[in-house]
Amino acid sequence: NLHEAGVDIILVTTLVNNINNDQVGSIIRFALENPKKISFIAFQPVSFTGRDEMITEQRRLQQRYTLAHLAHDVKGQVGITEPTRDWFPLSLMGAFADFADVVHGPDADWGQVSCGCHPNCGVGTAVMVNKETKEMAPVPQFLNIQGLVTDMQHITDTNRGKWFSNFMMGLALLKNYNPYGAPASLTLGGILKKFDKSFGLSGKDYGKVGPDRTMEDIEKRRQDPWNFLFIAGMWFQDLFNYDFRRTEMCIIPYGTQEGEISFCAYNTGIGWRNIIEHMHQNATVAQWYKEHGRHEVFARGKEVELGDKSHNLILNEVDLARPNKPQMDGPKTAAEEVQMMRKLYNQMVLEKNQIKGDNLVQIGGLKKKDKSMAVAE
Repeated sequence: NLHEAGVDIILVTTLVNNINNDQVGSIIRFALENPKKISFIAFQPVSFTGRDEMITEQRRLQQRYTLAHLAHDVKGQVGITEPTRDWFPLSLMGAFADFADVVHGPDADWGQVSCGCHPNCGVGTAVMVNKETKEMAPVPQFLNIQGLVTDMQHITDTNRGKWFSNFMMGLALLKNYNPYGAPASLTLGGILKKFDKSFGLSGKDYGKVGPDRTMEDIEKRRQDPWNFLFIAGMWFQDLFNYDFRRTEMCIIPYGTQEGEISFCAYNTGIGWRNIIEHMHQNATVAQWYKEHGRHEVFARGKEVELGDKSHNLILNEVDLARPNKPQMDGPKTAAEEVQMMRKLYNQMVLEKNQIKGDNLVQIGGLKKKDKSMAVAE
């Protein structure tokens, strides 16, 4: 599988209120039970775009899911993290990237990967999990993140060189560390090592991460006994929460024939996707299917046939046995809304007026009067 091939596993799930938001806890527990294989969870609250852009007000209110919902669902369904303490904008990682760049120095071939998106684009928290014992604790529970970032920014701004900056960073970690909130087997030295491995602060070889890495490098990095499980929420925009400032700061641009276009601007608002596709399309969907055939679609519960279904993942039997019970009444998708409107039209208009079959009236087009007839009149 992917893990055996050296690929990190990231779980990405779109969340729709009253449809599948009750599965947040199950997904996180699945990751906590498999810390050797899963290191990142990305939840994406639903964005009503495309076919769902003209969503009815009733369904929008029923299905709207926000980042605040996510923070509270994690607390309510898993019992970890505090919604008002443990969640931070994803752009907070920029402070760590800036510090790493100072330590690496101006001669580094590449800068540290950073996240400069708008604070409203996403939030995240992290859980430190022991890969062997499954012992875990939310990172903000034993590290004062706000205090640590403030100290780290001061260290970055003073720019006193690699080793002195690393020394000051160690003191900042010690200052903001609360051992009573950490897993019992996690030491301050383990936290320092985790920082060093993640940002390459000391230059110690933990295994390469570049394109020239080998399976030996991957296995070497996996020897770390602790998994820094990152849980993120990325809220893409729709017409409900569209913000031009977010669009300006977008870090996920589409590369198109007309240049780079922000992810949310491409999919929402004026509808750049439709504009670009119509400008440069070489065939309609129907024409493409007619010429090349239609690929198989796996949707609505259709299973993907696998040659070998064996795996060594740990599954939670309670979560597996618990059925998914959507709490929402009425249509749940744009297609279902169209079907409902068609049904209502048939019931309230056609059947009420007994218009069926041969009774349908053909409405002809308007014709221009003949000039000779008009003169005669």
